[in-house]
Amino acid sequence: MDQVGAWLVVFFWGVSFIATKKVVQIIDPFSAAFLRFSLAFLFLLPFSRGKLRMKNPRVFLASLWGVFGYFAFENSALVHTAPTNAAIIVSSAPILHLMSSHLFRKKKVNTWMYVGSLLAFAGVALVVLNGRFVLRLNPIGDFLAFGAAVSWVLYTHRIEKLGKVGVPENVAIMFWGALFFFPFFLKSAPSIQFSFELLFPLSYLGIVCSGISYFLWNKAIERIGGEKTTNMIYFIPVVTAISEHVLKRSFPSPVLLLGVFLATSGLLVFRRGELYGGFQVSKTGKLLRRKEI
Repeated sequence: MDQVGAWLVVFFWGVSFIATKKVVQIIDPFSAAFLRFSLAFLFLLPFSRGKLRMKNPRVFLASLWGVFGYFAFENSALVHTAPTNAAIIVSSAPILHLMSSHLFRKKKVNTWMYVGSLLAFAGVALVVLNGRFVLRLNPIGDFLAFGAAVSWVLYTHRIEKLGKVGVPENVAIMFWGALFFFPFFLKSAPSIQFSFELLFPLSYLGIVCSGISYFLWNKAIERIGGEKTTNMIYFIPVVTAISEHVLKRSFPSPVLLLGVFLATSGLLVFRRGELYGGFQVSKTGKLLRRKEI
């Protein structure tokens, strides 16, 4: 059930890029982030039954990295670099999480998990590029996009350390996230004009993509683990690309379909590594599973 919730989030976040594009054409990205997480906070607050975790330092740090850090880096990156560059670099978060879990948290990681993660990343790159194999490097923008990927890895580690992540914790994460963006909102608030064209996509981003999705995602991290959950991020650009084709009523290109195939194959290879571990050749030449060694 938790995996179903996580896949729903992948769909919601994949479509969110289309909604975000509409919102940031009307108001600046940082003000949009403040309104988005304020809506999420107000939506979740009644479900907390008065139990809040505002003083929990791990919740504060989770919000710092997963809300403010991630969106501040990503939005700033898009000012300096192309969306294609940013999308590919941010999609490196699952690989970075796998490496950091292996190197710093001493979690068991095997070759198949790395192979699966790299294969899925290659698929995502094909989906994002979609036949346009030209990347114009911009050191500042690309570095900021990398900061977004690192921020999401740090957020995932914070959620893993929290253990139980219920509604009160998610309410606090939304609250601190909105508060971090509040100073930026104050500068542009007088010039914001609310209309249906703004409120509809903003409500989707706030209630669905933040309030509901962060809760489901955090619950998935809690119950099925950070590695498995984070690997699903590879499919967010896939959903975005397919959604754009649906809206344009056009058929996906062969390159995009190949990217989807590679991303899916990578996830299956990663899952195979989780279930069976690595391989080793015995003295007789037999290929042994790690469980048999």
